[in-house]
Amino acid sequence: MGLRNRIMMLSKISLPKFVWYNFFSRKVERQGKGLLIPFRYSVFDLAKGAKIILHDGNVMINYFAPRHSKSEAYIRLDKNAVLEVDGRTNLYFSATLEAKPNAKIYIGSAQINCFTRIVAAESITIGHDVLIAPDVTMLDWDFHDILDENGIPTNPPSPIVIGDHVWVTTKCTVIRGGRIGEGTVISASSVVSGKVRGGVMAVGNPARPVLEVDWKA
Repeated sequence: MGLRNRIMMLSKISLPKFVWYNFFSRKVERQGKGLLIPFRYSVFDLAKGAKIILHDGNVMINYFAPRHSKSEAYIRLDKNAVLEVDGRTNLYFSATLEAKPNAKIYIGSAQINCFTRIVAAESITIGHDVLIAPDVTMLDWDFHDILDENGIPTNPPSPIVIGDHVWVTTKCTVIRGGRIGEGTVISASSVVSGKVRGGVMAVGNPARPVLEVDWKA
């Protein structure tokens, strides 16, 4: 990145939020060299007991917003929820990370593109070197209970696990219980509702492997 581009990027950072969340907020725990880098219009909604844990990678919030845009990116953590990030991660403009009470989102290192929404009621784990394209949805719960004849919910939250070096392409949906193996590509508009093994391209609803792949950014 050239000097001019660095200066332009720095000019878009919200300095008050940068200072507060990295050096004063008790809701951010820095266990390494990583920093939260909130660009303008980044939104943090951190309830009592919520915590962001950072390790050695910087986390850019509302990254790559268009010039003169007021697009927002959201990190919303309800009571006692945790967002833990290990390596460099970019949350692009108009994207959302949300954890419900006592839930956890863990990210190794990832690019989370615009208009993507990730919501955890129990846990969502995203590995290292993961690319998440625009308009992706990840939900480890259904928002409403579906009851059996005895009034017992049949659709409780179930963890989502995304392996290392996975590419989830545009308009995909990963629902509760979705598991994607290392090195896999999920084709556009597919739905992951169960386990997809590593090293494949998966297509459809539900997503099924169609060929073995080896991809790079």
